[in-house]
Amino acid sequence: MEYKTANDILQAHWDGRLPVDPRAIAEAMGIEVKASSPFDPENWRPTESGHYSYRDGRPLITYNLLDAPVRQRFTLAHEIAHHVHGDIDAPRDTSEQFSAKSHDPREVAANRFAAALLMPAALVKHLVLEKRKTDLFELAKTFGVSTAAMEFRLKAIGLI
Repeated sequence: MEYKTANDILQAHWDGRLPVDPRAIAEAMGIEVKASSPFDPENWRPTESGHYSYRDGRPLITYNLLDAPVRQRFTLAHEIAHHVHGDIDAPRDTSEQFSAKSHDPREVAANRFAAALLMPAALVKHLVLEKRKTDLFELAKTFGVSTAAMEFRLKAIGLI
């Protein structure tokens, strides 16, 4: 199946529960997901949050096991974006590439995609506008993201 948007992936592979599980989604898409850590010296890069590549003809996402859980989740969603966008030659993802300071169009697009995957706009709007949930920390916890990511998403969809 060909996917173009985060919403396409959510419709095909999301179970409707929060927080969205990017690992389960990646695996349902046929992407192998592997944690890298100091216990795996061959694949360990301490400054790398994640990477998308092909190994033995199969897509592979690696993520840093020592990163905070919210970072790991965002990394997985970000790397799913690289898969969908066909960014096989994308640079290895460091924390700088996840920040608002990144200007590489592939990284900006992957960050937007990851935010849309982890924080579906319709659901965010429903919680904020209809359920009146406006506490940034509670929203971030509900979606399993950092408060910075949640704030960015709220701005992106015009809620703040």
